Amino acid sequence: MNTLYRKKSLEKIESPEQLDQYLHVTGPSVWIILSAVIVLLAGIIIWSFSSSVESYISCTASVYDGNITVVFDDEKNASYLAEGNEIVAGNSTAVIESIGTQADGTVFATAKTDLPDGVYEVRVVYRRTQLLKLLLN
Repeated sequence: MNTLYRKKSLEKIESPEQLDQYLHVTGPSVWIILSAVIVLLAGIIIWSFSSSVESYISCTASVYDGNITVVFDDEKNASYLAEGNEIVAGNSTAVIESIGTQADGTVFATAKTDLPDGVYEVRVVYRRTQLLKLLLN
């Protein structure tokens, strides 16, 4: 019945002469790679907590006497507007104070600004979504 196992294998099992030797499982390079992966994952998690994605409408705004006015011809874009949304022109940011409708049906938004009089390309930010929420949904 001993023919089921090889004789050499049975001898190794019966003579445990290497039990007192150190068993080498992982080397330093494995620990370095593992710690680099952990640091990378921690960085991604911190970045996803602190970063957000903006949903905005690009349009043209006019500034006159310290007031910025943005006119929206598209009803769909105008439906995203709310008081408190931000108008971003370059490095300047203004908060929408009022929303109204002109006689021809177009919607406009106004805010106070410190920009000089003129016409500007602006973004009206209507939503900010945290990256972590995007990753979890």
